[in-house]
Amino acid sequence: MINKQLLCFLVFIISLTLLNGEYGSDYIIPEPEEVQDVEFAKSFVQKEIVDKIRDIFSPELTVFLISMLPVFELRGSIPIGINYFDLNPLLVFTISIVGNMVPIFFVLLFLDGITKLFYKVPILRKFLEFIFRRTHHRSSMVEKYQELGLVIFVAIPLPITGAWTGSFAAYLFGLKFWKSIFFIFCGVLIAGIVVTILSLLGWIGAIIALTVLLALFLRKAMTLMNINNIKKRNEGAV
Repeated sequence: MINKQLLCFLVFIISLTLLNGEYGSDYIIPEPEEVQDVEFAKSFVQKEIVDKIRDIFSPELTVFLISMLPVFELRGSIPIGINYFDLNPLLVFTISIVGNMVPIFFVLLFLDGITKLFYKVPILRKFLEFIFRRTHHRSSMVEKYQELGLVIFVAIPLPITGAWTGSFAAYLFGLKFWKSIFFIFCGVLIAGIVVTILSLLGWIGAIIALTVLLALFLRKAMTLMNINNIKKRNEGAV
């Protein structure tokens, strides 16, 4: 257990260092008025993180580290490895799968202890409850279909899904440790295959991914509009 805790701590420090830009103190975030929207700002910061990692580590290690990070995961590391570093697709796929799974062991292993510790501090408790609420809201599929839902949830390579969110969902819905590891791994494999194919298709893959994201966004927008219309009708009826 001591070795596992030490390794988890080292992974956490590396990820935190990269996210905080310890190696890039000259990096300046644009003023709010210079940023057109939240997505642009997000992609801007992500690009800076990738650049900092690339400047320090080899392409293979860069792909590995990016696949470990939340938000990025393999949906970020595979396109970077194939299209940016021009690495062998099979090598990139393998590295990304391993890198994406590494932190999941630690999340599932230590999340219960971290939760109990955080709940003793009011501000940390509110933060954790916020994360859990968002995870619960996004992972209704896991709640409904359990293990199968977990596979599907992780397999869909979207910003709101993935192994990190899937591990939180597995914890919230009380799935067993090794079952969670296995089914998250299955989902990661499927997601890796999908992202690798899209990456190999180049611009065609990018267009397909953009089309799917746009369709999902429009569907979400229409759902919210319908909900608001129903609320207005109910308020008018009252």
